[in-house]
Amino acid sequence: MEKTTRDRLIDASLDLLARQGSGAVTARAVEAAAGATHGTVRHHFGDLAGLRTALVAALVDAEAAPAADAARRDPSPMIEGLVTHWTGQGAPIAVARYEVLLEATRDPAVRDAVVAARDRFVDQLAGLGVDRGQAATLVAMLDGIVLDALVRGTPADLTAWHQALLHARGRS
Repeated sequence: MEKTTRDRLIDASLDLLARQGSGAVTARAVEAAAGATHGTVRHHFGDLAGLRTALVAALVDAEAAPAADAARRDPSPMIEGLVTHWTGQGAPIAVARYEVLLEATRDPAVRDAVVAARDRFVDQLAGLGVDRGQAATLVAMLDGIVLDALVRGTPADLTAWHQALLHARGRS
């Protein structure tokens, strides 16, 4: 099925974000990369802030897709699959996600969307019997592990994360 202009704009934004950083995500650059005419970003998103909000939603959707029913009982297989994807074929999306995390430190609307997405993951872990504070720490720890693997260009070692999860669930 052919992508809509809106989807092409989001895809172009993700690509620019991953390859060149948030400074490269301008309305004109996104429109050019998507093969769209000038003014298309404004038409579909209102402004660049609207595009960034849609971009965060697209990243959240891309990460939520692998959350199968089994992950509600034990997140380890889901996490291993996500980390393998983020540090392999999905690395450009992971890099774009870290760019968005940095953008969240400067833009309250992006911050709200990012925090809401992270809180959903924390809630999923809390639903497994992990204390909410520990769940938030586990999410931050996972981010650090993935970012370190991307920077180093090495596979992520989830041993410490799994041990921390077991401890948080009282199974260590």
